[in-house]
Amino acid sequence: MTFAVSREQLFALTYALMIYGLPVLAVVGILTPLLLGLSNFSILGIYLAVPMLLAPVVARSFRRSTEKKTKTTFDPDSLRRLDWRIPSILVHVLVAILISMTAAYAVRPTAFYFVFAAVYGLLFLLILSSGPGAARSGVALYHCILALLVSIFSVTLNYDYFIGRTDLPAHVGMMLSIYETGTMPETWELYESFPLWHTYTASSYALLGESINPHTTMVLLSGLIFGAGVVMMYVLARRVYPNETVALLSCLVLIAIPEYVFYGMYSISRSITSVLFIVLLFTLVSRASVRMRLLSALFVAAIVFYHTVSIPFVLVLLGILFVVERGYTVNQRSLERGIGAEKYVVDGSVLLIAGAITGIYWLYSAESLAALVIDYTVGIFVGTSPTEGAPGGVLQFPWHELANYLPYAFALFFVLVGFLFWFERTRDEAPLLTSFSVATVLMIPLLFPGPTLLVESLAGVNFTRFAHYGFVFLALTAGYGLYELVKRGGFKTFLVVLLLVSCFSFVAVSNDFVASDNPLVEREFYTYYHTEQERESFEQLDAVHRDELGSDHVTCRYYEEVLQSECERLPIEDGSVDHGVADGVLIREGELEQRPLQLAESEYVYEDELPWDEFSERNRVYDSNSVVYYR
Repeated sequence: MTFAVSREQLFALTYALMIYGLPVLAVVGILTPLLLGLSNFSILGIYLAVPMLLAPVVARSFRRSTEKKTKTTFDPDSLRRLDWRIPSILVHVLVAILISMTAAYAVRPTAFYFVFAAVYGLLFLLILSSGPGAARSGVALYHCILALLVSIFSVTLNYDYFIGRTDLPAHVGMMLSIYETGTMPETWELYESFPLWHTYTASSYALLGESINPHTTMVLLSGLIFGAGVVMMYVLARRVYPNETVALLSCLVLIAIPEYVFYGMYSISRSITSVLFIVLLFTLVSRASVRMRLLSALFVAAIVFYHTVSIPFVLVLLGILFVVERGYTVNQRSLERGIGAEKYVVDGSVLLIAGAITGIYWLYSAESLAALVIDYTVGIFVGTSPTEGAPGGVLQFPWHELANYLPYAFALFFVLVGFLFWFERTRDEAPLLTSFSVATVLMIPLLFPGPTLLVESLAGVNFTRFAHYGFVFLALTAGYGLYELVKRGGFKTFLVVLLLVSCFSFVAVSNDFVASDNPLVEREFYTYYHTEQERESFEQLDAVHRDELGSDHVTCRYYEEVLQSECERLPIEDGSVDHGVADGVLIREGELEQRPLQLAESEYVYEDELPWDEFSERNRVYDSNSVVYYR
């Protein structure tokens, strides 16, 4: 006996499960940590629970209104009566104000984020008011890229030395080594077999005639590449769903996703693979041809060559899409009627090609590289590699963490309403959006911070790397959700959505993940850049004092990677900072006024927790008002 489910039944079942299941999951997600005695995780889960409760309510209310015909839908095309040049001029005026603020203040003021929210709201108006055609898309994309570059370069080109999560100085050192010697530094064996990013940036540095410094060259290239990623997001979205406005709204969502903004700042090998993944997906959703097959293989190879350890995460995301496409199988006829869907997006050959390229490259480069990459990848999953966040902040300051997760709450709401609106439909058009939206929902535990924190806490597993590549799925589904909210609601709904997207952008650029210079709410983390005064102090001390140095993690990374000097991270023993391990102790007092210092084992210490009385027993031989040195 066989059991067959029609497409209409599958859509209806999926819709019902989500409508009734999301509120249940939201409640369970809050109560489970409470029952386990982890109340702080429950607090953090609020940012997920609220959109999971609201999205079904909003979707049901729109559906009832449609069924009863009590509300006239709002045609987004009616906004085209507004001259698109008006929001365009206003965007440029506000961008000029943002640039002026960046130049006038040592640190970006809070007003910067309010002005950026206004820019984002105007971009939303511009997208809806522009006419159809390539010119319209070009104008809207230009403005989106402009806004993204302002948010990126107002940090990386504004402050003296952006370090991100402390890896950037090492990558600058690798680039300089290739430029000067043609080889990678011996201390970075992992990167010896895939130095493409450093070779590319070193070549650009040479072509510019050393007119700008190596660090600036790297962050400038990274920002521009992520600007180009917005264009690739647009062409991908047009393939997935044949609506120009949806594609542009997907780009609008993309530039507000914290991971995309941050990695546009963070010029390391892993960053470039995020944009390459967008291009890879575009080649996969395009119509099947020998040329596109070769391009797909080329971009798989590019990801492997640029950052080998990214491939496992890329394959997991593609694997989810592979399973979803077969779980929500549409017959070949409907696939052929779909836009760009003559085949499955991910078939067995794609996964085989990716595996073959990876295996051959590892073996060709060196046998030791394969073992090294495997150990590194396993370390990422089981926690033996350094992580990029501090769980202590979740445990000690859950409300601070919650405030910084607000952009994800907005993104999740738009994703869920997009999913629910789509599954009200039972037609065969655009089957690609079906598979992408289902895959997006299944990826939520991997792409949003928080759902896996409990697993990480109990089992030591790290899932954060998936978000570096999965943002494209979020942008696609959320863009459709935004479009349907505007289309299905009246003018009042449009105004509410306009307010929502402005608030979304405000929290997206003011959170501590991307705005550590002046976040609205600080997390327990370090500032993502060194000031000019700090760097001058480091260099002066390194030139004069050759004692065994002890300091915080961020300072030690600079000493080790830029100054090529030894530095010991001060440990915490029995609740007290042990500074006896070093002859000299360097304290960044300027940083300490605003933030705790990260010491050994990723432990943080605040100003009142440092043993100042013990430091006074040493000689205070250097003080720059930003850095002090005890000997």
